[in-house]
Amino acid sequence: MKRLFPCLVLILVCFALTACPQIPEDTLFSQHPSTLQFQTIQFDPSEAARVVLDNGMVLYLLEDHELPLIDITAAIRVGSKFDPPELAGLGSLTGTVMRTGGTIRMSPKEIDETLEFIDALIAVSIERESGSASLSVLKKDLEVGLDIFAQILRGPAFDPEKLDLAKKQKIEGLQRIKDNPQSLAMRQFQQLLYRDNPRGNLANRESIGNISREHLVKFHKTFFHPNRMFLAVSGDFSQQEMITAIKERFADWPANTNPMPEISIPQPISKLATFYLQKEIPQSTIIFGHFGPKKSDSYYFTFTILNFILGEGGFSSRLTSTIRSSRGLAYSVGSFFSGGVDYSVFGAYCMTKSSSTHQALSLMFDIIGDIKQGQVLQDELDWAKASILNQIIFSYSSSSQIVNQQMLLEFEYLPADFLKKIPERINAVLLDDLKRVAQQHLHPSEAILLVVGDAGKFDQSLETWGPVTEVYSDL
Repeated sequence: MKRLFPCLVLILVCFALTACPQIPEDTLFSQHPSTLQFQTIQFDPSEAARVVLDNGMVLYLLEDHELPLIDITAAIRVGSKFDPPELAGLGSLTGTVMRTGGTIRMSPKEIDETLEFIDALIAVSIERESGSASLSVLKKDLEVGLDIFAQILRGPAFDPEKLDLAKKQKIEGLQRIKDNPQSLAMRQFQQLLYRDNPRGNLANRESIGNISREHLVKFHKTFFHPNRMFLAVSGDFSQQEMITAIKERFADWPANTNPMPEISIPQPISKLATFYLQKEIPQSTIIFGHFGPKKSDSYYFTFTILNFILGEGGFSSRLTSTIRSSRGLAYSVGSFFSGGVDYSVFGAYCMTKSSSTHQALSLMFDIIGDIKQGQVLQDELDWAKASILNQIIFSYSSSSQIVNQQMLLEFEYLPADFLKKIPERINAVLLDDLKRVAQQHLHPSEAILLVVGDAGKFDQSLETWGPVTEVYSDL
């Protein structure tokens, strides 16, 4: 019988194939994908309800009853940019131990066991410019999950043992950076780019060692207040019931009317500054970059398209198609553009073998120079616009993504219609706009250039681009 079964399957497959009608050659199956016509995708995200509590906490709520799940995300006006230089890493550790270190009412073990029992997730993170916290919980367990979430935000206990563990893990993570040339290069690039700005104060072994529980308590007390916090709520809930549940846990939390500490905006680079970090490895990591437009600038989306054509668009982008595909000089190459409230960072990167460092870098500058001089084709612009629009539309496919983005608009002081106008603004970019923005805001001669690798094996000296300064890791 076992031998007979495969034969029966084969007979059935053959019968199915012969029974299928022949597909005419003029159907869409015989057409090349590039010639197919599709209906235009509409981008019209649902509107979340906005509610402000008496203490200043802002809520965005969007019901979605497809699944019995509820997601809550908090955005907090805090960031590691507020870390004192001698305590660099304080913000990051505060976020970590808020989650792991228990609360005034519950021990770390009790929180972990309760969340595991109800299959809920809570996370807290503090990055350079902001902080975030999230809760994902089943509808039936909302009361329990929301109660723990509120405790963590309002009254973390910062258990000393958990702090000690977090510090050891942070130092271990710093040690791993030394063994990863790409991570090491990006860290060093950030320090060079931000220079004397507080954002350039990155954690090291010494600063982590300086941090005590009292520092975490003070940091939390300074920055965590309801009028500096936004909540985005999505999922299977009744709007009024959710507002009531949130008020029960947050309404008696008093606002803080003291002004936020002021941190200056990073200053532009006035000339090309070239650096290298000596590391005896067979591969060089190249990072080049400067500051760019902020999200509220009129040319923000034009620069987004420019960056996509240059290097973020994958194999069809200029950097990848030339340096990797055509010349075979790079393991990885591309560009990045991270837009922010007050400024953005634009950069290009390349990982190549030591003996082709100068050649790859020369090509990078040639390609960036061509773009700056307006050597962009209409076909490239059309491809970039279509690709970016598809990415944007499909990145708002869930209610959680939609409500989070609408909350972040207010958090970042952007207009409420910013999201809905993205397709319009992308489509409005013309070739002349792209050339003008490239000429005015792409600055290959006013940037930071860093190479991490074995300088003794470079094909030519980096001094081709001016004086070179050797830098050292502070890990």
